[in-house]
Amino acid sequence: MERTLCFVGLVMAFICASTSAQVNSWTSGTSGNWDQPSSWSLGVLPNSSQSIMITNSGWKAVAINPSTPANFPDSMTIDSLAIVGAWDTENTLLLNYFGTDVPLTVLNGLTLQDGAQILNFNSGLVVQGGTITVTNSQINQDGGFIGMANAQMNLSDSVYNLTNGLFEGGSVSIGYPASAHFNQYGGTAIITNLGLASYIVGPIDNGISLYGGTLELPGGMSLLGERGGLSYFQAGGTNQTTQVTIVPDYGGFISGFTLNGGLLADSGVQLMAGYETPINIEQNGGSHVITNTLLIEGYSSHGDSTDPATYNLNGGMLSAGVIELDANEGDSVFVQSNATTSAGTVYAHSLGYYLSHNTIITLAGGTLSCSNYTTDDGRGTLNQSGGALVVSNLLDFRGTRNVGGPTIYYGQYTFTGGTLTASNINIAGHWIIGDGGTNRISNSGFCSLSHTIQIGNAVEQLGRFILASNATIDLAGTTSRLSFANSSGELWAGAATLVVTNWNGNPSGGGAEQLKFGTNQSGLTPAQLSQIRFRLGNSTNLYSAKILNTGEVVPDRVIQPSVAFSKQGNNLVLSWPAGWSLQSATNVPGPYFDVSGATSPYTNDMTFEPHRFFRLRQ
Repeated sequence: MERTLCFVGLVMAFICASTSAQVNSWTSGTSGNWDQPSSWSLGVLPNSSQSIMITNSGWKAVAINPSTPANFPDSMTIDSLAIVGAWDTENTLLLNYFGTDVPLTVLNGLTLQDGAQILNFNSGLVVQGGTITVTNSQINQDGGFIGMANAQMNLSDSVYNLTNGLFEGGSVSIGYPASAHFNQYGGTAIITNLGLASYIVGPIDNGISLYGGTLELPGGMSLLGERGGLSYFQAGGTNQTTQVTIVPDYGGFISGFTLNGGLLADSGVQLMAGYETPINIEQNGGSHVITNTLLIEGYSSHGDSTDPATYNLNGGMLSAGVIELDANEGDSVFVQSNATTSAGTVYAHSLGYYLSHNTIITLAGGTLSCSNYTTDDGRGTLNQSGGALVVSNLLDFRGTRNVGGPTIYYGQYTFTGGTLTASNINIAGHWIIGDGGTNRISNSGFCSLSHTIQIGNAVEQLGRFILASNATIDLAGTTSRLSFANSSGELWAGAATLVVTNWNGNPSGGGAEQLKFGTNQSGLTPAQLSQIRFRLGNSTNLYSAKILNTGEVVPDRVIQPSVAFSKQGNNLVLSWPAGWSLQSATNVPGPYFDVSGATSPYTNDMTFEPHRFFRLRQ
């Protein structure tokens, strides 16, 4: 009963839209040919002044054969067309190999409903105006031409299958209001304005599947996931479009965006998570070519709980002008397990929200190449366990985050496998070089450091070293060997200090752990060497550095701490670090003797000894 009421409503609406046209209905209960006058209610063939209806009960097909446009060309233009089925009825319009020279032309709208079907075999169908409403029905096109460039097409709870031929649509809504699907196996589809929002969940998965042929979307592809859901699947063919926007609306969802094969070519992509709805692209093969920017944006529904936006690249090829990870609103994630990625710039950034809203990039296989790579996020990470990272200009890792406690967080690049090739490197965060083989890193230009490099049991050669600010090199393994090119020509920050920790080498050189600058004693200037300190083990002592004739830098002498002093009347109050003993003398050259029982702070009465000199010893 519900379907019957719906049917009547649609037919009445259709008739009202064509009040100036006569209704000519198919009356035969069986299949037949379009050019049989006796099968039509008016007893004449269809013409441009008639609203044609194929709505009566019974399973049947009305066929337009090659003889119809040849012998009855006037019957090939009609005012409007309605094809309606029912629970016991499937009505089909069969466009049966009559070619495209004289297409079936519908002037003012087309309705398919409840089990209706258009089956096009190498024939032509043109809808010049009005609305094309397809509900619980199918259009199957194998060749020929279907043109709807000047009409609005709404596909609801229905399927359009394009196997071959040309489909040209002006404004097409897939899934409006109930979920529907467009399948393309070959041929060419050109849709000027495509809508994919669906508000009612139906038995059909809402979206597009491209297996072959060419899909052209000059108005872009906006995948706005509403309550009816949405998916995009491509295993072959070519999709050429402008901007691609993928975002679930409030209360909506996107069940999947998958590229397994073929070519997806667009001017830009925005992948944005929604309210309590993470979002992702899965690329397992094929080629995705983005002229401008791939933008990956997370979302946060409840403060620090985030809904990530993720691009998973498992195979194929990805090319983009810019790959941007924006985690200001929620986690932004790029994961590459294989494949080839090329970009002009990779830029990951976030202002952060406490410990969340992070950029996360993982490289486990394949090749990721770009001109410039920048992470500016205090909790941002690049985790490389395999593959090749190739940066032709600058690898720049920076960003800090202070969440209110004693710990300040820095962006972190963890390199445990694969290879890195970067002309220039700037590390203002953490760079962890894990255990591994020899010379996995190629750095032909400079390596600037203003925070930390930590190296495990590995042997690596980097470029010319620049000390940009206070920094640490942590030889965290037992056989850590880190070499830099001759750096004597580089300008270091004059007030900065480089601290080398956990050194376990040989003071004479050639030990298990080594830190080198160049291949001889000219690898650093004396001024640069004076800015290096060694901290050995758990000791608080700092050692100066010296450079050997091999370019290896080793600890030299303990740097004595200074004695701090203040004056209180005739008293001189001295203080010094723990682990040191106070000595005194009556003149500068000494001799110096321990001050018995002296502990920091120590008060010396200058009334009786106005000239007294002090120093520290261990």
